[in-house]
Amino acid sequence: MRVRAMAVLLAAMLAAPVAQADFRTALAQYQAGQYEQAKREFTRLANVGDAASQYNLGAMALHGQGGPADRAVAVGWFMAARENGSNEMDAGQLDALQAELAPADLERSARVVAAYGRDAMLDNVLPPPPDEAASCAGFTPPTVRVQALPMYSHLANLAAERGAAVIAYRVGIDGLAYDVNSLLSAPTAVFSQQAIDAVLASRFVPATSDGAPVTAAGWHYVGFKLSGGFSSIWERDIIVGLKASGAAGALDALYLYGVIATLDPAVGESPQSAAAAILDAAQAGDVDAQYWLATTLAESRRCGADRALPWLRAAAAGGQPAASVTLAERLLEGEPDAARVDAAKRWLLSVTGSRNAYATKHAIAHLAASPRAELRDADAALRASKTLFMKNYSGDPQAHEAFAAARAATGDYRGAVTAQRRALAAAGKLHWNTTRMQERLIAYQDHRMWYGNLLELPPTREPLPDP
Repeated sequence: MRVRAMAVLLAAMLAAPVAQADFRTALAQYQAGQYEQAKREFTRLANVGDAASQYNLGAMALHGQGGPADRAVAVGWFMAARENGSNEMDAGQLDALQAELAPADLERSARVVAAYGRDAMLDNVLPPPPDEAASCAGFTPPTVRVQALPMYSHLANLAAERGAAVIAYRVGIDGLAYDVNSLLSAPTAVFSQQAIDAVLASRFVPATSDGAPVTAAGWHYVGFKLSGGFSSIWERDIIVGLKASGAAGALDALYLYGVIATLDPAVGESPQSAAAAILDAAQAGDVDAQYWLATTLAESRRCGADRALPWLRAAAAGGQPAASVTLAERLLEGEPDAARVDAAKRWLLSVTGSRNAYATKHAIAHLAASPRAELRDADAALRASKTLFMKNYSGDPQAHEAFAAARAATGDYRGAVTAQRRALAAAGKLHWNTTRMQERLIAYQDHRMWYGNLLELPPTREPLPDP
């Protein structure tokens, strides 16, 4: 009874239209009989609380697809899926399946639920509610505050009427931003570059810890409107359209709606609705939404469960370039063993063809200039540098530095010197401390490679002029 009924339920589930790439991939693999591959995809989404994927893993375990048949594991997945919102199996069917299990098998089912049920997701994966996050074991992450953001009159030359970007960055103890990363740019990438330039040229009030300035991460939402510069730019019909498209299954629209509604209170959406949209997109497999959650939860490991890591792994496995390099750098923290270094190198190599400037410069920094010889791959760094598009990222000195390091690592010291001088010129405009950049230039001029942390920026020692 149960096997036939479950087969019908699985067929219905797999035949339903699903509007997101990772789930669709898993369904296609399942339908092609590629059960092991489908199981890996469903498991990746199950790890971040996707109830549909958990349900399908239960059905596959019941039928021995992708591994030995295991009714106890199947029941555990069905129970976890139900706790996380799946209605594919009614309570009577689930009770009947549980009644067939021996006590030892019930314990194995309970272990699956303990790892993937609602409580496990709330404790380890899902973003904590604001009141819990604020009191995270007495820890409050250091935050930076923008002091001055320059205006860009040349935005009037852009064809689009409005746009926005979200830029992540680090701020040193001198209040200068560096290591910029575009988390979102809409409707085109042109706004991303304008926002990166704006953030790099900004002044920030440094974060403090115990009264002393510290380096901290931050992000900034930059909205452009040709008639009014930086302002609330979103008309109601745009927000409604994004929300409707997201509800219809367009995960990129759902993610964009969630981010805009989160960062721009003027659009009038509730924080709960905004947060739910980002979470829904992430759980359905949108890698940018997954990386967004990993970024926003980055400090969670200081006060309990590391809620960021499952999202980071999911985004990296889905091909999100910035997530891949971030995961690699997590693996390299502390004193990693050979296995972790090898895994980190694989993640870095996976982004060498990416056009994501942040991911590419981080990959090059490690592959070309890491102090760990086993992590370096000069040829891969050089290949990555060819996708860095220096002309489009000329405002970021560290992109030029990565370009120079890739040249030097392969013996092209003449090219390295040229690129390093461009880095110094860009850094001078931003009033950065260029001591270490000068050291690298001297090394390249002497036909020597420089090894170390290419992306570390020492604080400036001079008083900063007004922006």
